[in-house]
Amino acid sequence: MDLKDKVALITGGKRIGRVVATQLAARGMDVALGYARSKAEAEQAAADVRVAGRRAAIFQADLAQPAAAERLVRAVAEDFGRLDVLVNMASVYAQRPFDELSAADWDGVLDVDLRAAFLCAHAAVPHMRKQGGGRIVNFSDWIAKSGRPRYRGFL
Repeated sequence: MDLKDKVALITGGKRIGRVVATQLAARGMDVALGYARSKAEAEQAAADVRVAGRRAAIFQADLAQPAAAERLVRAVAEDFGRLDVLVNMASVYAQRPFDELSAADWDGVLDVDLRAAFLCAHAAVPHMRKQGGGRIVNFSDWIAKSGRPRYRGFL
């Protein structure tokens, strides 16, 4: 896929999201970043994109709320005029020992880490089809496989 002058939406602009945004900008893409509570980090990622000479914007969206995915994707498509790539990276982490996790805690993680990826993809596909296609990339957390003891909720 030729990335020049295409538009990517990244849900989650912290840490790895910032690196992905910077790399996409270096390859000629404009980048939109969705964030829930990490506005400062999303602004930093957007600044990195602008340093690369590409357009960037940030959008607040609590993807635990189903309607937020549709609003986020629509806002990006309207603001940038298109949407070519969706990178689902939004995630939440509640640091709590496994035996203290409640069903609500579990649902809260799945709502953002899993359901939001589906909802964002569902909202993005019509925009991508309208312009002849696009790409959807889903990231997941490696913590479950790593067994790192400080992440007790994943043991």
